[in-house]
Amino acid sequence: MFGFARKGFSQATALLVALVTSCGATQFGANEANLARARTVTTRGADLFAKECADCHGDRGEGLAQAPAVLGPGGLPMYPRDSAGTGSMAINDPEQLRIRQQTRPAGAPWRDPFRTAQDLFGFVKTHPAKKRAEWVAPDDYWALVTFMLAAHGSAVPAGGINADNASSVTIQPP
Repeated sequence: MFGFARKGFSQATALLVALVTSCGATQFGANEANLARARTVTTRGADLFAKECADCHGDRGEGLAQAPAVLGPGGLPMYPRDSAGTGSMAINDPEQLRIRQQTRPAGAPWRDPFRTAQDLFGFVKTHPAKKRAEWVAPDDYWALVTFMLAAHGSAVPAGGINADNASSVTIQPP
């Protein structure tokens, strides 16, 4: 009987170790290769993301309790996430609700689909984070969009994304 209990314990221990290590290997947000490439493409965009976005969305864009994932698996979905059943506090954040009400016509979905860099730029520029001031220059927004798409795994043009090429830069799933 002792041998059976010991064998059962060993199997249970092995299963627990396998679960813990497999969960630890799950990647949330942008992967290291894409983050490194994005930092190379635009250090300004990387700095802006770290300063303006990471507090809520995480260093890798993985999403934190109060904000959704914006990079990597689950990030930048083409259509808005269904707010029902999510654990995100951002869904009920009064400031975010106010911003949504002010920027969308009555009955319209709360955001347009994300298909191109232009779509993302429009959203980022018109739905600023609470701490982002009005003084952020358009070039800073383009640097941020360039960083986000490169970190997400999308191809970005040499020299980054700007008003002239944004409509032709598509958002690729990670």
